[in-house]
Amino acid sequence: MNKELYDSFKKMGETARAEMRFRLKDSPVGLLLYDYLDKCTNRNFRNRDVVESIYKSELQTTPYAVLENRFFKLRKKFLEEYTSGSGPAADQLADQEKKLLHCRQLLGNNEKESAYQQLGALEKECWDKNIFELLPQVIDQMIFCNQSLNRLNRNDSLYPCLEKAIGLQADMNRANLLARKIYEINFREGLRYAKKELAEIKELADRNRDYPRFIMCYHHISLYYKLGSADYVNDMQVISRHFTQFKKLNEQYPLMPLLSYKANYNLYQHMHFSQISVFYHFNRCEFEEAYQAMKKMWDMVHGGLDIYRMYKAESVYFNMLSAQRAAGRYTEADKTIDDYIAFLKENGQPARMPYAYTQKAIVYCEAFPRTFGLAPAFLQGKLDEYIRSLRGNNNVLTSVAEALLTKAKLYFLEKDSARALKMLERPEVIGAFEPTGLYKLFKELFSGSVPRPELKKKIARKRYVTRTPNELLHLRWMDKAAGL
Repeated sequence: MNKELYDSFKKMGETARAEMRFRLKDSPVGLLLYDYLDKCTNRNFRNRDVVESIYKSELQTTPYAVLENRFFKLRKKFLEEYTSGSGPAADQLADQEKKLLHCRQLLGNNEKESAYQQLGALEKECWDKNIFELLPQVIDQMIFCNQSLNRLNRNDSLYPCLEKAIGLQADMNRANLLARKIYEINFREGLRYAKKELAEIKELADRNRDYPRFIMCYHHISLYYKLGSADYVNDMQVISRHFTQFKKLNEQYPLMPLLSYKANYNLYQHMHFSQISVFYHFNRCEFEEAYQAMKKMWDMVHGGLDIYRMYKAESVYFNMLSAQRAAGRYTEADKTIDDYIAFLKENGQPARMPYAYTQKAIVYCEAFPRTFGLAPAFLQGKLDEYIRSLRGNNNVLTSVAEALLTKAKLYFLEKDSARALKMLERPEVIGAFEPTGLYKLFKELFSGSVPRPELKKKIARKRYVTRTPNELLHLRWMDKAAGL
């Protein structure tokens, strides 16, 4: 092991060593081992040599056997975390890929027995985690080791394993191909045209039922696409089944990859499941649960792990704002908009400011009579700016119809019913809200043509049968406004 440690360290480039030393800044003992290896010129150094160098201050008070055991643990950590597969390219490799690379380095150094032992441990890990991308390579290298050491009898059990691994790798490649096709079919035509592809992924899962990665992939793909498909808006029972099954499997096999096996795959999957959880609960009108799931995601994006910083985009602010509004957390929502405005300024996006202030206007209406120090006239002006900025582009998060309806709500809260009704009569508003049955209720509210107690009953009846989140939020506002 000392030779392995020595060779791995000496092969590192200057950049990799500098990075390694920086990572060891909070480990005094680790730095001492680094310095020892840096100065050492003898590949056959003894345990006692390095132990006496690193633990010099403890030799008089601590038994040598204890210090040597500490060194063994430190050496193992060095080999696994610092020297094995180090360098910029290694950052793009998953942990198991780094281990395989390290085993190949051992083979290159003619340390076949050490390589074989580590390949055996890696094989078990790949079977346990269903990492079929690496299994054929790992087993093939084990067979090579046995051939090199003339232990051919050990290969009798490895060849069937290799054949099985090759088949599983092919099936996983097939699942990936089908997932790619489903994406394009859904984008071009709709999910209902991808039934054949989904059924084939289910067949792969059934055929490989001893390997849960396949059924996890099936439920994940089904959940992801059905959750965003108009074909399943009124069929949440199917989506709930996929969500329940996937959540159960994800908890049982948290370190098992889904379709994509790559560096930090488990962290990416954790983030992705958080996103799915937000949309799942929001679509079921479980607004507090959606907020809690979004809060976890928000904390990850704004936490300490660099890997999640790529998710710090406009969408994370919008999704957090939507969750806070739906959960009635208006003070937090107003703060999120302030953070979003700061984000836009930092990234030089002044053109998006009208959208940000449109969200301020929406929160103002929903939180009324709290005003957050904003004047209705100021918000009306910002809404006008936003509407002008769209210029016929309705492929936006907040449509022209929503912006015009927000203007109408502001006028109503100012007790200017005439102007509220005028906004309501815009063709965009009628086209968006008349088919939902909300338009008539808004008109009755703004005009005062129906007594408030009767109107509240009508709103309550509509809320009882509504399953669409955004419609439900409008009805909640109407019920509140009818009581003002």
